[in-house]
Amino acid sequence: MTVGLARKLSRTKPHRDALLRNLVSQLLQHGSLTSTHAKCKEASRLADNVISIAKRANDPSIKPETRAKLVGNLQARLFLSGDNRHLLTRLLTEIAPLYEGRSGGFTRVMHLEKRFNDRAPQSLLELVQTPVVDPATGDINRGNLKFWLLVKNVINDELTGAETGRLTLVNLKKIANFKSPEEFRNDIAVIKRCIMDQQGDKWDEAAQNASIDKLIATVNDTVLPGTGSAARNELKRGYKFVEKRPERPTTAPAL
Repeated sequence: MTVGLARKLSRTKPHRDALLRNLVSQLLQHGSLTSTHAKCKEASRLADNVISIAKRANDPSIKPETRAKLVGNLQARLFLSGDNRHLLTRLLTEIAPLYEGRSGGFTRVMHLEKRFNDRAPQSLLELVQTPVVDPATGDINRGNLKFWLLVKNVINDELTGAETGRLTLVNLKKIANFKSPEEFRNDIAVIKRCIMDQQGDKWDEAAQNASIDKLIATVNDTVLPGTGSAARNELKRGYKFVEKRPERPTTAPAL
C-alpha cells in the first residue's frame, strides 16, 4: 500500500525503518538482494541516499565536525553489528569511491518472476558498477546481473549469426562509460567464459579475443539515444515478444 510519497509496506514506522535498514545493510554488504518489488524500490531510495552521504563524508574539503555528523548519520541508517561490523569502513573506503563520477542512480531494480508461493511481484536490487572480479581475492562478485544478461545476449547472437541489437549495445555503452577500457574488456571476457563453460560451449582463445575486440569497437561506435519518450520508443522499436525460444544451433558459425 502506498500513502503519500513513501510505501508503508504494511508495517508500523519502527518496524518499517528497521526492515529498510536491514535491506540496505545487506545490499551494501553483498552487492545484491532479492525481495518484493515494493521493498526493493524503498530500499533503493534509501541506499542511494546512504551512498550520497558517504560521498560527502569523503570530501576532503569539509570540516571535521561536518564529517563527524555525516558519519553519525550513516551509523543511524545502517545495522553495524555482527557480520556488518566493518560495513561502515567498507562503505567509506571501497563503495563510495566507485561512484565519484556519478551524481545519482547508484542502485538498480530489476523485475523477476512472481514469487512461487504467493505470486507476489519480486525484484532484484543491486549496486551498479560493482567490480565483476574482486581485486583482493580474484573471486567473482555477486551482482551485475544486467551485465551478465547483456553478455549472454551477445553470445546467443554470435551462435545464431545475428547482429547484436541496438538496445544491447546501448546498455553496454552505458556500462563502459564508467569503466576503464581494460576493466571493461576483462569483465566481458570473464563473464563470457563463465557463461560458455556453463553452456558447454568450446572456448577458443584466439577467436574469442577477436570477437570481444569486435564487440568493444561496435560498442564504442554506438551513439547513445537522447532523452524523452520518443527516444525510448525509437530504441525499443523492432523488439517483439516470441512464444518459443529459438533453437540453439548444433555448431557455432565461423567468426
